Amino acid sequence: MAALVGIPLGIVSALKRRNPLVDYPLRILALLGLSMPVFWLGILLLIVFSLRLDLFPLIGGGDLDGVLAMLGSGEVFTQPWDFLAGVADVLHHLTLPALALGFTLAATVSRLSRSAMLEVISQDYIRTARAKGQRERLVVYKHALRNMMVPLLTIIGIFVAIALTGTVLTETVFTRPGLGKMLVDAIGARDYPLAQGAITVFTMTSPPRRRRSSRR
Repeated sequence: MAALVGIPLGIVSALKRRNPLVDYPLRILALLGLSMPVFWLGILLLIVFSLRLDLFPLIGGGDLDGVLAMLGSGEVFTQPWDFLAGVADVLHHLTLPALALGFTLAATVSRLSRSAMLEVISQDYIRTARAKGQRERLVVYKHALRNMMVPLLTIIGIFVAIALTGTVLTETVFTRPGLGKMLVDAIGARDYPLAQGAITVFTMTSPPRRRRSSRR
């Protein structure tokens, strides 16, 4: 979700950088996404869409075990409507947690996409394509977009690990079953082997951080 939302917004912000009515709101929205804590956004979504509007469930994750059981036993072919209803219920429970976790990541992807697009469209081959009289849409989709996606996809792959570590707060706020909530419950119950195992998984999947070299 972060990639599907963040990449188009970043591209539009870069291409419309000379239009403040388009560029400024998108940059402000990305800044809000970067500065907004995940747990605070999750609580806000629960208050508005669950308590006030009653559009989404307050807690829980749906009958995911039942859906997986139907998929494994082959009942998906004999009871397809029940299977689709179960999948819809799981997705209904997943909407708000996905929005809370994906909003921050989408803001980061948007800023990275904007920077990558601005760097690409300033290259000489883009100027050459425009000087040949090619249409702007062809220049963007054929030349600029293809070259900006190479480093961006690498960074988005790292975001998968970042999203995994962000599930601790998200699953706790929305009371969803998962690795993050299991870690919190294990710490509360003083189940140290389980907590150490979950922390090991988070540590192994987290991207490495570069050390700054000190200059003398």
